[in-house]
Amino acid sequence: MEIQYFFSDQKGDFPAGPDELKRPFLIAPLRPHPSLVLKDYFDAIRDFLIKDAGTRLIPVLNERLGKDICFDDIIKILIRTEKHGVLYHLASVEIFPGDAPITLSVSVAVSEKSRAWLVHEADVLDSLYKKYKLQYLPRAYFMGEIKLKRDTLKESMYMLAADWFEGFHEWHLSVDNAGGKQKISIWDLEKGYGFASRSETYEIFKQASKILALYYDTKNFCQIYPWHHAAGDFVVKKHGSSIEVKLTTARRYDSVMVFLEEESLNPAIALIYFFLNLTIKMRLDKLDGTGEVAWADDLSVQAAIEGFFEALLVMDSEGRYQLGNVGDLLSLLKSFKPDEIEKLFYSLSDLFQKEDPADFSVILHNMKDHILQLYEGIQKFQLLQ
Repeated sequence: MEIQYFFSDQKGDFPAGPDELKRPFLIAPLRPHPSLVLKDYFDAIRDFLIKDAGTRLIPVLNERLGKDICFDDIIKILIRTEKHGVLYHLASVEIFPGDAPITLSVSVAVSEKSRAWLVHEADVLDSLYKKYKLQYLPRAYFMGEIKLKRDTLKESMYMLAADWFEGFHEWHLSVDNAGGKQKISIWDLEKGYGFASRSETYEIFKQASKILALYYDTKNFCQIYPWHHAAGDFVVKKHGSSIEVKLTTARRYDSVMVFLEEESLNPAIALIYFFLNLTIKMRLDKLDGTGEVAWADDLSVQAAIEGFFEALLVMDSEGRYQLGNVGDLLSLLKSFKPDEIEKLFYSLSDLFQKEDPADFSVILHNMKDHILQLYEGIQKFQLLQ
């Protein structure tokens, strides 16, 4: 079996040679590990996949291929480092049991804190898949700990193998230098970075809103949270003129209505709070992923409204909306005046402030305008059933 290591960046893949593999392994961006090097990282992923002759890997490949193979059928494995995040380190893995590869992601945790988060995240992904059977989140397949074998090194890495969304790319709010206008930049490492059109931008925000709403539980108010565009949580794929959006992770699945008395909270009002929070969070990013806090333009508001109600109609058709008629919720929202919407947002202010002070400052600066845009967007929105 042939196993190769690669780095991935804007200029494309390039092999990890002996000199590159001696470079320090980054615990976090610009923070090297005191003893680990990149070769330790790549070797650990290799060992994680082929451990015990691939006893955990082979069932995954069989399911994905729709046929049975054995470990010796694997011709080669390409391991590509993709991203070093605050909590995890992400690699993509191409496995060739023939000419056509199966691609998986491997998330790697080093610190005790990140390991605990990774275990929890895997449980959340698994429970959400079993509960909803939706295809917007990656499936978590198997986890394991790899103890590193080099000299007297006593380190280990904890790993999770999951789906890799092939052809999907991270995106962020940016500014088109040619026109000075805000646009979405799609980070396509193969074809190069490019800007989404207005219609594509609308579709990205609409689908992201729809995805989050589809995972909302109207009974216990549980939702996927936290999430943030700055973390690259949503990815996008272009199919000719069409757009497809996926969500790369679900860190938690709980109710965030802790600021209210949940036992006496009307489920319809809880859903409205979810909706209001969604319209705000959908607008927040960091410029080009790492810059100052960015606020999406007005287009995102109408997109969020449409995506939210599309999800409710789907939920209703599946019998899990359970709050009466979806049109009644829209009528209730249409009955709210701007000052009433503002009072509802006031209840969410503690949540915004605790999450991120920088975001909160931007939210406060734009809140009045957002409320008017949201009010007008709701008034003109028509439910198509």
